[in-house]
Amino acid sequence: MQGLKQRILSAASEDEVQKLLNEGKTYEFASVKTRNSWASAARRKKAGEKYVAKKVEKPTKKRKARRTSI
Repeated sequence: MQGLKQRILSAASEDEVQKLLNEGKTYEFASVKTRNSWASAARRKKAGEKYVAKKVEKPTKKRKARRTSI
């Protein structure tokens, strides 16, 4: 089962996105942060797929070798 945000991003039409946002308004225990993420996902969907944020790998730090005491 997908969450509301995933369903918004995979919606086929603008009307379907609006229906999903209206469905989200009925969730009484959803936090403001969650509601904002739904609205943000809808804006990204409307703007097009090229604006959807993608995960980028962070470069790893090289660690210094530990000194061993004798």
